[in-house]
Amino acid sequence: MMRAGHRRGHVLGALLLGCAVGVAGTGCKRDAPAASTPLDAGVAAVAVPDAGSQDAGAVEKVAKPLRFSDVALTRSGDDVAVTYTLTNPGTAQGRGDACLSLHDEHGRGIDAVKLGSITVKGETTDTFEDRVRVSRGFWTQARSLLLYTTSAYSCSAGILKPTSEVSRLLPSGQPAPAGTPAFQAPEDATAADFAVSNIRVRQDSEAGEYLITYTVKNLTARRVSGAGCLRAYLTEGGRGVEEDRVGDFSLPPGGSETITDSILFDDERHWDEVQVLRLFTGPYGCATDVSEDNAGTAFNKPADVHAPPLNEDGPERDSIELNGIPSEEPASDEEALAPTEDEPEDEPQDEPTY
Repeated sequence: MMRAGHRRGHVLGALLLGCAVGVAGTGCKRDAPAASTPLDAGVAAVAVPDAGSQDAGAVEKVAKPLRFSDVALTRSGDDVAVTYTLTNPGTAQGRGDACLSLHDEHGRGIDAVKLGSITVKGETTDTFEDRVRVSRGFWTQARSLLLYTTSAYSCSAGILKPTSEVSRLLPSGQPAPAGTPAFQAPEDATAADFAVSNIRVRQDSEAGEYLITYTVKNLTARRVSGAGCLRAYLTEGGRGVEEDRVGDFSLPPGGSETITDSILFDDERHWDEVQVLRLFTGPYGCATDVSEDNAGTAFNKPADVHAPPLNEDGPERDSIELNGIPSEEPASDEEALAPTEDEPEDEPQDEPTY
């Protein structure tokens, strides 16, 4: 079962991934469960959520969990392709999400991503291929991986609720050897755990993008994870007009990382109006509340950063557009006043609508 690539979804602690439930890719099928089925094949001993349900439930017991085999990992840049086979030893249909979590040398969770939705009928086998984006910084720190399935919306680097056997791997895709540190959930972080420095915002006119570079440091004696959030203001202490999540990070005790990420404003014309930028770091990116304990780092917008030219996305249009259709400017006043063959001179025309 081939599936399209997914944008990497960052998970902090026990936060649930807000991914839509569904079977992606051509040829994937979704079958309604029977009215009464045995509790096996990855079905929890509590009610199984239907596709589209946001209640993952608590997994208490799996009588016959799904089994992984033939796992292969291929990495190219920030993209990771994961191929795996799932065997359903039970009679009930197994479904949910496949998850991949990354762990450091102590087994502490770094990040978790949803690979894709899975459906495997009872007593059958199916092969899946998913492609996801994983931060290069996360991948280089990973010393082991966990591959498992779970109920929908339950991929997490914090609390595992597997409905399959958990496959422990090395980043190469090989089975993890005996003695690999056991899984540990990430510890909670606060905005005070991070310090930022060397912030730089620049505009790459040729590439048509805006970039931010900054260094973030872990001030604690434990691994902490978070994200940056850049907010833009018309004046210091004034109204904020834009914000964007800029960079995800997971740092070992005392560790630091220099991050470069693109800045995406909803309205790029605001680059000419914005005077002050403020970078926040915290466990939840732009969802982190602004407070006295998390005031961010303020700096003036660089003088050489501007909104893109008005004609950047296409050729200049000298004509007026009515209802999206360009109307040519008349060659002269006489031509503008002259009636056309289809428009008699004495017949009034409807006013144009905008």
